[in-house]
Amino acid sequence: MSNHTLADVIRASAAAHPDSAAIVGEGRSVTYAELSDRSSAIAGGLVAWGLQPGDRVAYLARNATEYWELFFATAKAGLAVVPLNFRLSADEVTWILGDCEPAAILAEDHLTHLLPADWAGHKLVFNQTGEPEAPEGWEPFERWLAAQPVEDPKRDLGGDALACLMYSSGTTGRPKGVTTTVAGFLWAVDAFGAMFDVSPASVSLVPTPYYHIAAGGWSLIALAAGGTIVQFTEVTPANMLGLLVGHKATHVIMVPTVMQLFITSPEASAADYSSVEHVVYGGSPISETVMLGAQRVFGAQLSQSYGLTETIGVTTFLRPEDHVVGPDSKLRSAGRAVPGLEVAVMDPDTGETCAPGVVGEIVTRGPGVTKAYWRNPEATEQAFWPGGWFRTGDAGSMDEQGYVFLKDRIKDLLMSGGENIYPAEVENAIMAHPAVQEVAVIGVPSEKWGETPLAVVVPKQGESVDADELIAFTRERLAHFKCPTAVEVIEQLPRNPSGKVLKRELRAPFWAGHDRSIG
Repeated sequence: MSNHTLADVIRASAAAHPDSAAIVGEGRSVTYAELSDRSSAIAGGLVAWGLQPGDRVAYLARNATEYWELFFATAKAGLAVVPLNFRLSADEVTWILGDCEPAAILAEDHLTHLLPADWAGHKLVFNQTGEPEAPEGWEPFERWLAAQPVEDPKRDLGGDALACLMYSSGTTGRPKGVTTTVAGFLWAVDAFGAMFDVSPASVSLVPTPYYHIAAGGWSLIALAAGGTIVQFTEVTPANMLGLLVGHKATHVIMVPTVMQLFITSPEASAADYSSVEHVVYGGSPISETVMLGAQRVFGAQLSQSYGLTETIGVTTFLRPEDHVVGPDSKLRSAGRAVPGLEVAVMDPDTGETCAPGVVGEIVTRGPGVTKAYWRNPEATEQAFWPGGWFRTGDAGSMDEQGYVFLKDRIKDLLMSGGENIYPAEVENAIMAHPAVQEVAVIGVPSEKWGETPLAVVVPKQGESVDADELIAFTRERLAHFKCPTAVEVIEQLPRNPSGKVLKRELRAPFWAGHDRSIG
């Protein structure tokens, strides 16, 4: 491993490529030399404030160059960064600040109201387009930074020292702080950078917020390679297309639903994608239709990654050579374990390893897996089986070749007439319907069966969905007991701030008056 600390990452890239563009796109563009110098000045300022090794510094803002300046500053000062979801409520932000107790925070001026008025840490405020409005108690970031000498304090930590604290979405309660160590990040930089051929010539388009491990992790890999990241402050199809083409992106990170927009929009499908070498997607499997369309439009390699915040975003990897149609196609799988990680399927009740093809809980262990949840020993204990196996909470199976097939979140399992139904499988079938934009399948009460599947569908713009026709459509693709018994059409699915569908909200009206919410 060439870098021993995260601070070494930016030092090495700045030494090798001082005048190369590190960050372009929306926000302030910087070279590697500028990124390194500004991070050194910030680091020195944090040390001068009296922050001690291991202290946390929070970031509450949209994607901005300031995030990476702060990230590498905390690395140089022996601190840890805490990127906060800027879509959270004031109550949620207050709770997280109380949990991680940062010594300082850097925030955009329009988000400062989310902090409690009596919060006692050091407060820096910035604006991406000019001089910020600094509320009482806040110090303008650029003014503060200008007063700091450009001197690297070289107080960086390595190994199992905390580097980053990301909070899970918390759909079942208060969020958990996921700890990522310096060693974990450095392992990911080496392992994934090699897998995806990231180099100084790479231009990476990462249109998700930095508080997501996918954006933060991939961007770090690109910066470690001396490549360029194309930054988004606000993501829309139009600016994503414009930035992709305008900056000649070589590596593009997106979800299948966004891929579908690119291949169905006349303007997007006609654009010049000759620069694109690799499209990496995650979040859900890809259909044959979308895969073939993406191969036609982008003319690039496709890879699927599956992972969690707790695994630095990638656990398994469906390689480009697996993206083929045929009787032995692996397209419905999430691929095989990333080299260096172990993946298995275990019985969620006993912890015994499942035979090939038998559904259980996906578990993993290795250098990219979190060591613990922040100040939450109970959640940490529940998350690990003996032997260091991390429990993902995802249900799935593995075939004889080691390919993982996800079924659903274990808690999302439906039982109808004694049969297990995994909503993700039903949703994948429904998503193949040409009129469907999004779908969530939930269990609703049934006197006969205990519960039966209901499909909550969002139609594509200008399309309509007929319930009987859609049910017949799924019956052509699934065993009948798995098919929805009813369809409800709505304008949009309820989501939490991280974009996950809140199925509990969809279920609630149907289970009102029942003493349990499953059949």
